[in-house]
Amino acid sequence: MDWARWLRAGDHLVCSHMSSEPVALLQSLAQSLTESLASSARPLPLHLMLGVPFSDAAQALPSSCEITVYGGMGSAARLAQARPVHLSPLRYGLCAHVYQQGLWPVDVALVSLARNADGDLYLGASHGPALAAARRARHVIAEVNAQAPCVVGARWPDDIELAAVLEVDHAPAPLSKSAPSEVEQAIAGHVAALVPDGACLQVGIGALPSVMLAALSSHRHLGVHSGMYTDDLQALVDAGAVDHSRKTRDPGVAVVGCVLGSPSLYRSVNQHPGICLRSPDVTHDAAVIAGIDDFFSLNSAIEVDLLGNVNAEAVLGQDGRWRHVGGVGGLPDFVRAAQCANRGQSVMALPSRSAAQQPRIVARLSGPCTVAASDADMICTEYGVARLRHASLDQRVRGMLAIAHPQDRNALAKAAHGLGLV
Repeated sequence: MDWARWLRAGDHLVCSHMSSEPVALLQSLAQSLTESLASSARPLPLHLMLGVPFSDAAQALPSSCEITVYGGMGSAARLAQARPVHLSPLRYGLCAHVYQQGLWPVDVALVSLARNADGDLYLGASHGPALAAARRARHVIAEVNAQAPCVVGARWPDDIELAAVLEVDHAPAPLSKSAPSEVEQAIAGHVAALVPDGACLQVGIGALPSVMLAALSSHRHLGVHSGMYTDDLQALVDAGAVDHSRKTRDPGVAVVGCVLGSPSLYRSVNQHPGICLRSPDVTHDAAVIAGIDDFFSLNSAIEVDLLGNVNAEAVLGQDGRWRHVGGVGGLPDFVRAAQCANRGQSVMALPSRSAAQQPRIVARLSGPCTVAASDADMICTEYGVARLRHASLDQRVRGMLAIAHPQDRNALAKAAHGLGLV
């Protein structure tokens, strides 16, 4: 790639991300900039929006490149340990809007695309802000990945010209899984009892949402409208639990913003009529979700306080600094939108204690507030479910104490009294 032809000093580059991360383009860019430095050329200052990366390709970019990510998801936490990064708290439902409205700058869009047998290009396995950024960019540079799936609903528009194309052949980002713990299985059992047959599911990223989905295999007529489509959702389709038959919007089709999982999942969604990839202003839009009866949002958190404020972004290190291991993502979008839908519900699930036996039901958050208590609905731990929607402050405290670890309840009760909550 002749990067000098396309880039100018100070350019803002926006990348497609998650399972459509332009890995080869990032590697090529890093090599070109590094070679320029080696030849004593003045480093080209650039600004890159990576979103949610899953590879380590960006680690090789020189320090003249400022990098912004949406949080600590994917490989972003590793990237932040290796070099300085900027963290954006933007909720995911606005990630395309900021480019559509010209609120965030974009000069060059780097995208990873797929191609079908007829030669038509597709966005691959992830939508996000890629199209919105491309329409505002001076240049659009693409890698076309022979292994990327062509997902229905995400054909590359003919009116967006590609300045350069790099043909590549590599597996899209995998999503690793771990064996569920007894605590996670207990939480999943509580959540499964809350999900009615016919519910339309949204599920977040992480180990616990995966376990919660596995507990729904005996349900029937479930649907999917979610930011992500994973192997666990596909397993529910294979088990007969998901058929999208009762969806009041887009019946018969899973509407998703990203496919992320195993090679077999990517193969199965390729041009599958039952999977539709849509932009964030559809997948995360409150007005859209309000039209989906029995919308059920399943997500996890790092910690929740006694009123229902949720931290899904960072843990507090021993040095007193936040370490971002999650992000805002679409959590505020879905939690709030669920309450706009007929019989809509949202569940925030977490173990009562961390692996290091630190309380995760707390009197006050130690990290940022991702979802405010005013939007809280149901909080679930291995000890049960606290129903916070419409509850008073003292009712919330009692509900949260009941699902905290038994050894933490007395200290939490004293803290609640000291705060004047009970």
